[in-house]
Amino acid sequence: MNSKRIITSIPFLITSILLFIGCQPSSPTLADLPQGEGAEWHLVVIGESSSWGLGKAFAERIEKDLGVKVILEDFAIADLRVSAVLEALQTGKSSNDRLEQLADALKQADVVVMSGSPFGSIPPDARKSIERCFSGLEPASCNSQDFEQYTANLETIWKIMFELREGKPTVLRGIDSASPFIGMWNKYQIYDACTKCWEAYSAASRQAAETFNIPFLSRYDAFNGLGHDEDLGQKGYLLNDGVHPNDLACQLTTELLSKMGYEPVPLP
Repeated sequence: MNSKRIITSIPFLITSILLFIGCQPSSPTLADLPQGEGAEWHLVVIGESSSWGLGKAFAERIEKDLGVKVILEDFAIADLRVSAVLEALQTGKSSNDRLEQLADALKQADVVVMSGSPFGSIPPDARKSIERCFSGLEPASCNSQDFEQYTANLETIWKIMFELREGKPTVLRGIDSASPFIGMWNKYQIYDACTKCWEAYSAASRQAAETFNIPFLSRYDAFNGLGHDEDLGQKGYLLNDGVHPNDLACQLTTELLSKMGYEPVPLP
């Protein structure tokens, strides 16, 4: 091969590479979202009962932080399973009429915060173990493999969100749930076994979000401490039912979400 031809082709190759890089879409930033007086943001919150009240609190926090008007679409539904969310997005149908409106809400969403129950996405034995932890009974062992389908379902939902948004800048945030049962687990000497189940659930939630570089807030870490041994009731974060987060817990969650900032997620 002619060496002169090779040498003269190198500048062309370099130029082509630079042009290709220059044509790549830049990552979206906060400046790409609606700004200024009269700007509106649409917030979608998806989760089970541990997210009751979070949507209203976070909408108020965004308005305070950014000076925009926030329109809330709240999909915090009792016992909401990630598998049910996925079914609604894939088929447009659901036994819950509210979920049938989710896809349209996501098309408009500037901000999405998502969690959800793993029930429906984990093997029956793993579900029984978690249910026993709810009741103060000794569970069978949980492991990370039990939550692989749960992670896969979450990843598919995140992927569908990107598709529904069609490249528009979107603030996506994954969250898990804190455990309100630490005191009970200690009382019945099942703390170690139940903590293993909860940690597997939390890790699966985080893994799905990080697959798409979506920032993840662990309420499990924030409320139960990094050792996952702090009692929410003693810290004043539960309603009188001893299970669900109260207004103080919602405010702390929104504070932590606010500290994460409002940068949109890079497109996959």
